[in-house]
Amino acid sequence: MSVGPWRPANIKDLPGEAAHVINQGIREINGRIDTLASQQRPYIKSSSRLAFGSVPAGSSVEATAHVYGATTTGVAHASPAQGLTLPAGICWNAYVSAQHQVKVRVTNVSGSPVDLSTVLWNVSVTV
Repeated sequence: MSVGPWRPANIKDLPGEAAHVINQGIREINGRIDTLASQQRPYIKSSSRLAFGSVPAGSSVEATAHVYGATTTGVAHASPAQGLTLPAGICWNAYVSAQHQVKVRVTNVSGSPVDLSTVLWNVSVTV
């Protein structure tokens, strides 16, 4: 079964002119849905076990995830795998550092060091 974007259906149970105006609006909305769907960029996704070790207070540590097909013109996103809760004061970002490599940077904005275990991260890159 193919699942595409949701689309409003034509209205049939109204007086002629009202149905025509509403249906014209629905056609316009469907056209905009088609435009947005055609502008979606493909992406590559991967999962990697990343080890950051101890992150000192006010510092950042990076780890590399290998994402085959990633290029430096891509936009990277990373998130810990489902169910993982990072300690308070930890933020992260990701970027494509080289061909097929995404760096995930974890920053400790708290006032004390944080030890992070090796965990699974989901990484995606828009190409």
